[in-house]
Amino acid sequence: MTILKVFSLLFILGCGMYSIYNWTILTQGEGWGMVLMLSLIFFGLVGLIIDYFLFKLIRNKWLLNSIEAIIIFFFSIEL
Repeated sequence: MTILKVFSLLFILGCGMYSIYNWTILTQGEGWGMVLMLSLIFFGLVGLIIDYFLFKLIRNKWLLNSIEAIIIFFFSIEL
């Protein structure tokens, strides 16, 4: 397990649980709340894809986790 993989999985799980818990609020009107939640889940999937490629490219675990921590930092600021 890497830092980015854990972060992405927790992010997807959190978005899914929030969507289930607030289903009636998110689907009111035209349903743009669900579109937003699906786009956030897509960001989590992109994190998993980035983790996969970094895991294949970088064999040094310390360097891998350091780079992924920087990615998580900027990802968190963006959100």
